[in-house]
Amino acid sequence: MWRLKTSRLLFAGVAAATALVGVGAGPSGQEAQAAGRPAHLTGDSPVTVVAAGLNSPRSLVWGPRGHLIVSEVGETPPTCVGTGFPTRCFGFTGSLADVSSGTPVRIVDGLASNFNQEEVVGANGLTYSDGHLYVLETGSAQQTPDTIPADLKAQLITQYGGLLKVTGHSVKAIANPGYVDYEWTNAHKDQGTSYPESNPYALTTKPGGGFYLVDAASNVLDSVDRRGNVHVLSFIPKTSTGVDSVPSCVAVGPDDSVYVGEITGKPSSSTEAKVYKYNPHTGSLTVWQSGFSAISGCGFGANGDFYVTEFDTTGFLPTGDPIGDVVQIDHRTGERTVLAAGKLFAPTGFLAGRDGSIYVANKTMMWPACDDAPACTSSSDVTAHDGEIVKIG
Repeated sequence: MWRLKTSRLLFAGVAAATALVGVGAGPSGQEAQAAGRPAHLTGDSPVTVVAAGLNSPRSLVWGPRGHLIVSEVGETPPTCVGTGFPTRCFGFTGSLADVSSGTPVRIVDGLASNFNQEEVVGANGLTYSDGHLYVLETGSAQQTPDTIPADLKAQLITQYGGLLKVTGHSVKAIANPGYVDYEWTNAHKDQGTSYPESNPYALTTKPGGGFYLVDAASNVLDSVDRRGNVHVLSFIPKTSTGVDSVPSCVAVGPDDSVYVGEITGKPSSSTEAKVYKYNPHTGSLTVWQSGFSAISGCGFGANGDFYVTEFDTTGFLPTGDPIGDVVQIDHRTGERTVLAAGKLFAPTGFLAGRDGSIYVANKTMMWPACDDAPACTSSSDVTAHDGEIVKIG
């Protein structure tokens, strides 16, 4: 996700398989528009935990055979450098899990991860296209320190910053937006508060082939074509208070426009976050919706409404526990309805079900965060293994 301090690198019963495969399974984003128009969700829509025991989950997608697949950044990796708060740890604790049965089944493991001061980051964005899963990795080769063992660094840079194609139980980089974004920030140091840096975070399929993604550290929207060429499409501007946008979600709308949500840098208020709309034909970027708190997921539902996952409701950083929710925006009237109020803990991601329900990842990071990094790697009320998938509706 994003680092909690800087927002850079953050950042009840289990249902049976039939609750997910067939009934709830369905497309999100543009494809969901063709799936019919279920009713709008209401503020009292049921909230159900459909999978638990996940290792810091991030993104969700309907994968092969309609199975629900989740990316996990994992637990704290074993190789650490530094002492105290600046401690950083590196390894391969990330994974992809099939949670269609309610119990996580790891279908890919050994994905690169990084404990950075207060939390683990790694396998972030996730999408399914042309019969393959694709996962987006954090960071970049340029940000991997020389102070770790050379053989470990050599392995890490094959994944860090990469768009990874899943074949069977293995992955291979088909593009490296982390590298491109880092170099872009190096050439535009005046536009960011701590450039150069990169953290590819959210991913979606591009109509006609390729992908869109946002980078939460370089604050840009990218496209990746079929050949793996990465293009920076737009810089996401700083907030009204002068902190970085930290884009955290991306979705394609029924009009083929690209919608980008931001968690915002710190400090920010409970109404600072915006959703931007990018026109791929003209290259224009405009504010589409505003007044949100710490956006950590977004997308279109099967009913045509737009949904915003809020990591917490007090702005970023949270003033207490990160109690979040999901905001539904009626596609006809623009009316907003808050879903799962007070029932979500540090939620991220978004996925639409064909039946009108929606899914988010919950308990996505160790908590509480603390100022002593070694303690943060193990001591928490919410551990790295307490992640959930929650169904609303």
